[in-house]
Amino acid sequence: MKSEKIPVKGISLFLISFFSSFAILIYFYAWDYQNKINDNTNYQPSWLQESSFYICPLH
Repeated sequence: MKSEKIPVKGISLFLISFFSSFAILIYFYAWDYQNKINDNTNYQPSWLQESSFYICPLH
């Protein structure tokens, strides 16, 4: 009988790509929010843009 092995390599690659994509998404939301604030002082951001600006360590 064949033993059941957990696909560690596949799961780890999936998690790395998921978290990397999430970090890039946060960076681009913060970048877009920063550009809109610089262009227009009356701009009302969405909750996602405002929170991504504070989460992103590069902005």
